[in-house]
Amino acid sequence: MKTLKIVFAGTSNFSEKYLSALINFQCNIKAVITKPDRPHGRGHKIIFSPVKQTAMKKNIPILQPLNLGDENFQKILSSFCAEIMIVVSYGKIIPQKILSIFPKGCINVHASLLPRWRGASPIQSAILSGDKKTGISIIKMNNKIDAGNIIMLKECLISSKETSATLSLKLIKIGIKILMKALYKINNNIFKETQQNEKYATFSKKIVKTDALLNWNKSADFLERLIRAFNPWPICYFFMDQIPIKVWQAKTTENTCRNYSIGEIISIDKNGVQVNTKDKILNIEKIQLPGKNILSIKDIIISKKSYFKCGKILS
Repeated sequence: MKTLKIVFAGTSNFSEKYLSALINFQCNIKAVITKPDRPHGRGHKIIFSPVKQTAMKKNIPILQPLNLGDENFQKILSSFCAEIMIVVSYGKIIPQKILSIFPKGCINVHASLLPRWRGASPIQSAILSGDKKTGISIIKMNNKIDAGNIIMLKECLISSKETSATLSLKLIKIGIKILMKALYKINNNIFKETQQNEKYATFSKKIVKTDALLNWNKSADFLERLIRAFNPWPICYFFMDQIPIKVWQAKTTENTCRNYSIGEIISIDKNGVQVNTKDKILNIEKIQLPGKNILSIKDIIISKKSYFKCGKILS
């Protein structure tokens, strides 16, 4: 596979792990495509994507088109004479004209068992929905979102305490292995394609920060899954006295308190802050105040005994 000429498209930390693996396997990466640099944080500092940072270290040509449909960009891409493009968490839809550039096609590494959870947030959606398993799909790309024929699949179990951070690490590990197998098969023209069954297609949406606001009118089971699904980003939060407080860890209790309001703090102890929800109680175990480190509730009640009060309604 060292002779297989590759263009890699990706942006996130997840995709950078695949790029690094391809580099470590001495694959012939002719160029990298990543999203344009954007300002981050309060200081609007320009931070390069993880994929761009790795490409710079390895002196791999970097392309950051604003518009993938731009003919000049497509000519530059063609000039690398690559045989295949690998797309991993790039963040933009690849138009047909680009897919047609590569003799061996374009493949996508997708973090779900397609056709389940097509779209932008497959890992988060699997956790949020309470799925027992997910996996990695290697597909031959077409002009529809995550709808191409499947080349390889590998399952991965989801534990009851799984976060998006821990599940991503598991999926990266198995994904790299089957990506290399898929490339070997494609390079030797010994792969098979299986059409996806549209009957079972489900879709995951792009996540925005406001999605992480905890709604106490939901069940505690749902909120606990949401907290795990949105860790490490965007991190769930609630408001107390108009102050946003991030929640990093919680669990549910089987009790349901009908005599309390929805969102009311009903108990506080070293194990957590218990909040009444539509169904069951959410026990909040680790939080983060604005500008502070992540702390367990045990540490919070030692230093700030009066911070949380029973009877307070959270929003």
